[in-house]
Amino acid sequence: MRNHLSLTARLSLMFSLTMLAIWGLVSMVLIQSLEQHFARQDEADLRGKMVLVKSLLATQLDNGQPDWARLESRLHSALAGYGDHRLQITTPQGRLLAGSQLFRPPATDVNAGPVIESWEENGIHYRSISAPFALPPRTSVSEMPDTVMIRVIFDTRYHQHFINDIKNGLLWLTGGIALISILLGWMASRAGLKPLRSLARLSTQVTANKLDHRLPVSGAPVELHGPIHAFNNMLDRLEESFQRLTTFSSDIAHELRTPVNGLLLQTQVALSQIRSDHDYREALYANLEAAERLNRMINEMLFLAKSEQGQLAIQCQSLDLAEEVDELIEFFEPLASERQVRLQRLGHARLWGDRAMLQRAISNLLTNAIRYTPAHQEVSIRVNGNDSAVTVEVANPGSPIPPEEWPRLFDRFYRADHARQQMTEGSGLGLAIAKAIVTSHGGTLSVHSDEQETCFTMRFPAGQE
Repeated sequence: MRNHLSLTARLSLMFSLTMLAIWGLVSMVLIQSLEQHFARQDEADLRGKMVLVKSLLATQLDNGQPDWARLESRLHSALAGYGDHRLQITTPQGRLLAGSQLFRPPATDVNAGPVIESWEENGIHYRSISAPFALPPRTSVSEMPDTVMIRVIFDTRYHQHFINDIKNGLLWLTGGIALISILLGWMASRAGLKPLRSLARLSTQVTANKLDHRLPVSGAPVELHGPIHAFNNMLDRLEESFQRLTTFSSDIAHELRTPVNGLLLQTQVALSQIRSDHDYREALYANLEAAERLNRMINEMLFLAKSEQGQLAIQCQSLDLAEEVDELIEFFEPLASERQVRLQRLGHARLWGDRAMLQRAISNLLTNAIRYTPAHQEVSIRVNGNDSAVTVEVANPGSPIPPEEWPRLFDRFYRADHARQQMTEGSGLGLAIAKAIVTSHGGTLSVHSDEQETCFTMRFPAGQE
């Protein structure tokens, strides 16, 4: 049930419980203070009465056998103006000499000195002081002891009634404080959560068409600055993702439109009139080229989808990267010669990885480098390895890429020149595939571009054999 309570209800409940806990502690301290106050007051009063009784005994005792009945009457008369007090005078063996017989004997040996006791009897609270009293020598006869026990007893019911009234009053006051605390807690919670409700109302204005809206930080409580910044950062990421999705949808439509239009145009032209077998064969070849381009693009997109789902089947083996790069340079040499670009490999290293996938990643970077390298320039493939990492750098001279575009170079169909620019080569998925392959091997793919060169760096962890 607690999980279904609103935040206002929880804060109100916590506020009320805190107030009640504080009030309960104050009430306990108050009751304890009252009880201790009355206890000290009663003890002082009893000690005073004991001094009075001993003084009366000393002055009222006659020579020889004392008259306890006359002495008891005088003692009660002396205590009559001091509240509800009782008196007992007994022998050390407990035989009553004077006073009331309604009270039990002391529970503690009083021969050592005055003893203060408290007890309850028949629903009434009592407090007493007991002390020995040595009789004057002239009163000591064979039938009388040398010492008697004096006990002054005080009925504390009035004090207890007062404390009980205080307890009852505090109990009723506690109920009132509980209701007031709940009300004040609810009002304080509502007022404190008002900025949160305002932010919730503003957040409803954020829609798929209005992802540029942000929650204002100014005027919000300090405690909400963190959540507001986190929410705005999330909106930034969502807006960027939606923008990429929109761009991706437009790009894929653009990329698919070219081969599909080619298929339609070639077919329409072929069917517009009766043609020779040679013309039909040429039209079929053109359709086949467009269909192969579509198939290649679809396969590349499926590859990326599998990589995102972690479904790539990697068959690792120990590879000599120098040999692999030399093999690729030999393969791309005709294309490089056609563009009047030189290819060079520097360094060597070994790597544990999937041969076909790594060749595909390096091929994509090499194709991209050859495409954007000016004539009579050189593309360098630098291979380096140490105990911690293995790197493969593909660098080429050319126009620098602005730093703000570096993170997006690995997006699908993104081109630094313009995503809509018609390109006769490539589908715009090469860098995305290269990054997916490097990531699947536990590595990273980064780019750095300046006036001297543009360098793509593949970094793999070493020591995986």
